[in-house]
Amino acid sequence: MKKLISLVLALAMILVVGAAFAGDTGEGTTPAAGTIAITSPSGIAEDDVVTYLVYKVFEATSDGSSDAISYQLVSGKNTTPNSNFTVDTAGNVSGPESLSDADIAAIADYVKNDEPVATITVTGPGEVGTANVGYGYFYITTTTGSLVTIDSTNPYGEVIDKNTVPELDKTITGASDITDEGKKALAQIGTDVTYTVKVTVGKGSVNLAFHDKMDTGLEFKGNSSVTVSGIEAAQYTIKETPDTGDDLTITFADGIAENTEITISYKATITADALTALENDAYLTFGHDYETTHETTETYNAQISVEKYDGAVSDNKPLSGAGFKLKNADGKYYKLSDGVVTWVDAEKDGDEHTSGEDGKVAAFNGLANGTYTLVESTVPAGYNKAADQNVTIASGDYTDSNLDQVAQVENNSGTELPSTGGIGTTIFYVVGGILLLGAAIVLVARRKAND
Repeated sequence: MKKLISLVLALAMILVVGAAFAGDTGEGTTPAAGTIAITSPSGIAEDDVVTYLVYKVFEATSDGSSDAISYQLVSGKNTTPNSNFTVDTAGNVSGPESLSDADIAAIADYVKNDEPVATITVTGPGEVGTANVGYGYFYITTTTGSLVTIDSTNPYGEVIDKNTVPELDKTITGASDITDEGKKALAQIGTDVTYTVKVTVGKGSVNLAFHDKMDTGLEFKGNSSVTVSGIEAAQYTIKETPDTGDDLTITFADGIAENTEITISYKATITADALTALENDAYLTFGHDYETTHETTETYNAQISVEKYDGAVSDNKPLSGAGFKLKNADGKYYKLSDGVVTWVDAEKDGDEHTSGEDGKVAAFNGLANGTYTLVESTVPAGYNKAADQNVTIASGDYTDSNLDQVAQVENNSGTELPSTGGIGTTIFYVVGGILLLGAAIVLVARRKAND
C-alpha cells in the first residue's frame, strides 16, 4: 500500500510539473522555459488578428532561473547594435542597465534584415499566443503598432501588448444647417463646407496615416485648404499625390506621444444637387495594413418643384404654360449658372421654370434650408395670376418629404365682365320695335272698324 501511494503521488507531481511547463498559457498558467507568451491589446475588435514577429538579438544560456543568464552574439554576427553593448574576449555580451530610445532604434536596425525566429498570431482583445524560442534576448514587433518589448526568456518571456488603437472623429462645419452630432448637413449647391477631424494618437502607433475620400458631387478644395494643428510641422506630410482612392492623404511621423490630439481641417465645394447623401469617408491606417473604423459624413441639399393645374376643373386638369420664379427670404431671385446657385435682385434676371403639358414645373434644386416664395411670373392666357406661395425647407430634417418639396398651384379662369357703351342702341331697337308693332295693331283695328 505504501508503494502504491508513493507511485500515485509521483504521478500527480509529474502532471503538475507538466502543466506548469506546457507550451500554451492560460490564465494563471506559467509559460514553459524558453517560451514567449504575448497577450494582445485590449482596444482591438473581437475579429481583429494581430501578428507578432519575434527577432533574436542575442543568444543566451540559462540555468532556468531568473538570476543566471549569459548572452552571446547570434551566429553570423560579429558586432553589437551600438557601443552601449560590448563583447568581452570570451564572447559574452554586456549592455546598459536600461534602454534609451537610441538603443531601441539601434536594436531595430540591427535585426531588420533578419528572419524572425517565431511568428505569433492572436485573434481578439486580451488573448494569449505563445512560441517556444529558446533562451535569448528578443525584439518583438506587432502589426498593430511598433515595438512591443525587448525581453529575455529568463526563464520565459511574458509580454502584455499595451499598444492602443488610434481614434478618429469627424464632423462637418461651415454649412447652413448641421445636426447636433455634426455628421449631417444641408448646404446650397456651389457653396463650400468644412470638415474637421480630430485624431487621437494610440500608444505605439507607427505608419499612422489619415485618408479621406469624397463622393462625386463634392470637390476637394486642394491641399491649400488643409490645416493641421496639435503637432509640429515636421511630424506630418500632406502628400502631393494622394494614395490610390484618396482625395487627401496625410502621413504622420512615428514616435508621436500617446493621446496626442491632432486636428485636421479641410474644405470641399458642393457641385451637385443632393437629395441623397453626398458622402465623405475618412479613416486612419496604422501598423501594418490595419484600419480604424471609417467615419462618414453626409451632405444634402433640397429642391422645390410645382404641379400646376386648372382650378375650375374638378379632377385637377394639368395646366401648361405657367412660369414661376423662386424668391428667398431676402427678396432675391434664384439663378443657377455653371452648377452654382446665386440670388439676384431683379425678378427679370431670375430663372423662370415653366409648366409642361403634364402641368409639372422643373425643380429649383440645390437649395439650403429656409423659407422660399414661388412667384407666378407668366400666367396662362384666360387665367388669373395665382397668389404667391411660401415653401419651407426645415432644418435638421433629411427625409425625402422635406428635401423634395412639391407645391400644388391652381389657376382659375376669369369671369366675363359686363360691357359698356352699346346698351343704349339696343334699347332704341327694342322700343322702336314695340312702337311699330303697336302702330300696326292700331291700323288693323281701324280698318276693321271702318269696314
